[in-house]
Amino acid sequence: MKEILILEDKKQTRLALAQMVKEVDPKAEIYAFAGEEEAYAAAMKRSIDLFLLDIILHPEIMGDQSGADFAQNIRTIEKYTFTPIVILTSLYDPKMFMYDSVHCYRFIEKPFDREKVIETIREAMKYQTPGKRDQSIIFHVDGLLQMVPVREIIYIESKEHKLYVTTIDDYFSIPYKSCNAMLKELDCEDFVKCNRSTIVNMSYIKKIDTVNRYIYLRESKDVLDIGAILIKSFMNRFLKNDECK
Repeated sequence: MKEILILEDKKQTRLALAQMVKEVDPKAEIYAFAGEEEAYAAAMKRSIDLFLLDIILHPEIMGDQSGADFAQNIRTIEKYTFTPIVILTSLYDPKMFMYDSVHCYRFIEKPFDREKVIETIREAMKYQTPGKRDQSIIFHVDGLLQMVPVREIIYIESKEHKLYVTTIDDYFSIPYKSCNAMLKELDCEDFVKCNRSTIVNMSYIKKIDTVNRYIYLRESKDVLDIGAILIKSFMNRFLKNDECK
């Protein structure tokens, strides 16, 4: 799941940008703020995939460029060294400076063209955040904390009031939580529900029998069912994920 941070002082513009992000990715998590302090807190707590920043956040202050300062500070944080930053501005002069100092993905001048913004968001969101590629998740297993790299999880199945986790070299159960809650914790676009009680990592799908609705996996002999209700949305996600690789 992509996480997008919007920093823009005008509420109407924030809402418009959020709507554009949702058009590109309805499942994207959006954090929209008018001020830098809340935006910094969110950026430190989360792992943002794309920043949409206005340069002038305090128009009442002569010469304000606090959005530019925010971008420069974000670039000092290791996990955001290469994260796409899109600058929304009515100022021409700061452009060359901002390209050199924060290596922004693109400048969009205000008043902006809606289709151009949507296309820019779509392009920038294709970037895979390095930190998310190598993330791990902590499970409570038999009273102990077990850290598992997310990329090693093949699938997770809910049954008998527990979750059963199958990885490339392990199989264990953890206390029950909903599949939707588990998807949020995994926080990775490779994971999708294939039926009401099973989440699969699409990176391990070897082949799909669309007639009988079966999934065959790499690194596991197990065969998973695709729910009749989910087959269409699942195949759309699978094909989209395959195109992005």
